[in-house]
Amino acid sequence: MQLYTSNASPYGRLCITRAWLLGRNDLQLTFIDPWQNPPELEAQNPFGQIPVLITDSGEVIYNSLLICQYLAPQTSNAAELSIIGYATALLDNTINAFRLEKKAGENREHFLIQRNLKAVARALPLAPAFHAAGREWPQVMLGICLLTLKLRYPEIFSAHARADTQQAVAAFEQLPFIRQTNPEALEACQPATIGDIV
Repeated sequence: MQLYTSNASPYGRLCITRAWLLGRNDLQLTFIDPWQNPPELEAQNPFGQIPVLITDSGEVIYNSLLICQYLAPQTSNAAELSIIGYATALLDNTINAFRLEKKAGENREHFLIQRNLKAVARALPLAPAFHAAGREWPQVMLGICLLTLKLRYPEIFSAHARADTQQAVAAFEQLPFIRQTNPEALEACQPATIGDIV
């Protein structure tokens, strides 16, 4: 299998972390810059987005949630789906605002940026209980999404996240597998496979 991703993509990080936790050491990693519209990405995904998983049988899976589900098919219960749904919405709102502000050069006051950031601020106090030491996928996914918000909009995270959430995220970001999959670590080592992540 081959995963097209970027070291800076939080969606790609979800897939890389999921594969690492599952011991999918032979998963091939191809790091690209999707903003450059590389032909090799467009050949696999006409939408030009990452992550993209090419299965051993040649199917192409685009969506990070679906990629994570494919890597470990399982039925989630309502409580797990609630956490996954919250984490996904938090990440989507964070990244939508970030793309408009940083990549499209829009002013922070742009109504779509404000709409996304206000939603994040409203949602943070209602975050599900986060347990930094948990290895269940919904908890790990929630941690990565909270950590992405903290990285992109630290002032919103510190102003609106509950104290217990902030403490758990601080502990979570120090865990070895989280440090090994952060954007800087992935950029520095550009692992060829999941097994190459030290």
